[in-house]
Amino acid sequence: MTGPNAPIPLATTSQYLNPALQGIYQDFDNLSPDLAAMDTQVIYIDPTGNTFHLNGPQAGAEGVRLGMQLQGEQHVPFEQVITESAYQLGATIERTNYPKRLIDMRITIGHQGMSTYQYQMCDNRWWAGQDELNDGWLGIGTRFTGMRWIPVRPYKTIDTAQKMDPIAYNNNVAIWDVHWICQRPYYSKPSLYGTWKAAGSGQANKAGYFTGSITLANRGDLPTYIQYLIDGAGVAIVQDNNSTNQVTLPELVSADGPGLCDTTPTNRTLTASNDPVDNQLFDFLQSSKILNFFLTNLDLSDEPWWERGYVRFLYNVPPQTVVTFQVAHTNPAAVITALLPQLYKRSR
Repeated sequence: MTGPNAPIPLATTSQYLNPALQGIYQDFDNLSPDLAAMDTQVIYIDPTGNTFHLNGPQAGAEGVRLGMQLQGEQHVPFEQVITESAYQLGATIERTNYPKRLIDMRITIGHQGMSTYQYQMCDNRWWAGQDELNDGWLGIGTRFTGMRWIPVRPYKTIDTAQKMDPIAYNNNVAIWDVHWICQRPYYSKPSLYGTWKAAGSGQANKAGYFTGSITLANRGDLPTYIQYLIDGAGVAIVQDNNSTNQVTLPELVSADGPGLCDTTPTNRTLTASNDPVDNQLFDFLQSSKILNFFLTNLDLSDEPWWERGYVRFLYNVPPQTVVTFQVAHTNPAAVITALLPQLYKRSR
């Protein structure tokens, strides 16, 4: 025999629904809380990939659940920078700063009825996932908003006072106050993306470009920036977010592999898959222009993609906006994929 007699145990199959019970399930208001799933779901995924259901239909499935205290997870933190003077009526708002997000919450590890060994395994699994050097993911979701995610890591030492040993008298329960820091203050969802293929766009125009478009929506409530993944040697033209500006990118050669054009101001704009990685010595030689004295007659394949030309993007994609991005490429086999991140101020 190549497998078990009963690969699906009968205990895990769906129960038979008689007509009376099936009639109840036709009305959403009559569903059980687990099936309706109207509670807010709070899920933590630690840096090693372990999942903890802290709140919602499966709360406490891993032995850890959310307590009565939760602060900082909802609204985006911001600070108004103002100036006032003796000769001014009121104040002037100079700018708005968005600092780090701090999340404070109370968790309960274990429960009565759990054995001491079970409690200790749950306790060890939770604290092994609280790594001050690496981010985990906190996900919060409702039926209305779906799941939104933010990277978190411990902010400071956990020092909640315990009245006694959690396993004393076979209690096997501990309550802790956890403090998390979020380097970025916003939540996110997976990026929306669309792909354009030059092969299906007809004939090239008079300038030698195959043209097309990709339509994407920013469903979030924060501005965001488009990213282009370009596969194919040649010259590409892409749109500067929600504007009519068309930006011509430096030429990609076959040795570069696919390239990423990221219009986010704080990120590197152009990165090719096979860009050389310099050590500290070569970084110094390049910055001091010493290499230019020895190396002459370089072709495109000898320098990184980002050094072949200057490009600049000035615009973004506003919240709740649908944009059709115009793209073009000289290679009839080129493929351009546009990715639009989805960013949110609040967890729900």
